[in-house]
Amino acid sequence: MRSWLFILVFGFFAALLTTSQAQQKGKGKEKDKGPMYPPINPAIAKLEITVTGLDGPGFAIATGKENDLIVAACENGTLLAYNKIALEAFKPKDGIGKPNVWKGHQGPVREIAWTGGPTLVSVGADKKVNFWKMPEGKVAQTANADFRVLAAAMSPDGKTFAIGGESDTIQLFDVAAGKATTKLTDKMDWTRCLAFSADGKQLLSGDELGVVRLWDVSGKKIKDFSAQPAPKAKVTPDPIAATSVAFAPDGKTILIGTENGPIAFVNLGDGKILRTLVGHTSPVTGMVFHPSGTLLATCSKDRTVKLWNPAAAAPLKSLDGHDAWIEGIVFIEQGAKLATVSADRTVRIWDLTDPTKIKTKKK
Repeated sequence: MRSWLFILVFGFFAALLTTSQAQQKGKGKEKDKGPMYPPINPAIAKLEITVTGLDGPGFAIATGKENDLIVAACENGTLLAYNKIALEAFKPKDGIGKPNVWKGHQGPVREIAWTGGPTLVSVGADKKVNFWKMPEGKVAQTANADFRVLAAAMSPDGKTFAIGGESDTIQLFDVAAGKATTKLTDKMDWTRCLAFSADGKQLLSGDELGVVRLWDVSGKKIKDFSAQPAPKAKVTPDPIAATSVAFAPDGKTILIGTENGPIAFVNLGDGKILRTLVGHTSPVTGMVFHPSGTLLATCSKDRTVKLWNPAAAAPLKSLDGHDAWIEGIVFIEQGAKLATVSADRTVRIWDLTDPTKIKTKKK
């Protein structure tokens, strides 16, 4: 009798333990779904804030992934940093917010890059490469570029910075040390654009002749790509410059934005053009994927921001508002909004939020 009672009790507790373990596994699966992003609806995206008062045309924009700081680079040698409070102050009509003004260059600041780590890097027409301590905005170290810089990029982990421009060389820097390291060299025209892979081990560069190169950051060139259309006549057409490049989230595809507007999706393996986005009518100056990977935002010298479904190669919305070339674009607030900077001396914030899917807290 006692043995049967023992078996019943043991079985009861074993069942409880199994149920508990199953529940814990279920919770684990819920956690494995990945980060949740604010709900968006590109079809109703709209201009939310116009930030005025830049001390010259804006050339570049950057933001940290996990904070609300936006930094714009300007023609007159300054970096302007806006936190959320400063941005909100621009919402009312004639409202003016006060940015933090950082000085460190003599002449235009051409490029900036930041991934949210302790260091932001800027490059000026003065050929200075400044390494800024963040979020204080103090220059910690300075290096020099050997050529006029036209493009820059930072690896996602914030450890490596790359510049290219009026040279046949791409220079890499160790961000922590603030020093130049590896040189990537080939028989190439001026570099117009750069982009790192998600793991930071590879780099894309695009040049004036439309040749896009894939590099290993150790210094080896892996292969060349081109987004040039096949000639319809025997006469070879003039080359179309590659003005923007990006890795797609799948890691198997790259994007090449061109001087005349089209954006090509190219297979990283065989170099074949998979599909083309047609919409911009001037050079593509920026391409960024939403953190979820399901939305692509692009900007151009045609003064527009365009939102795309990258999988279907379908346009979703065109955003108008800037009065001059758009020079840079970034997602902010976990992909709920976009920030752009333009030669019209403004930064503009575009709201992509879907108000019908936002959960309100119960009182």
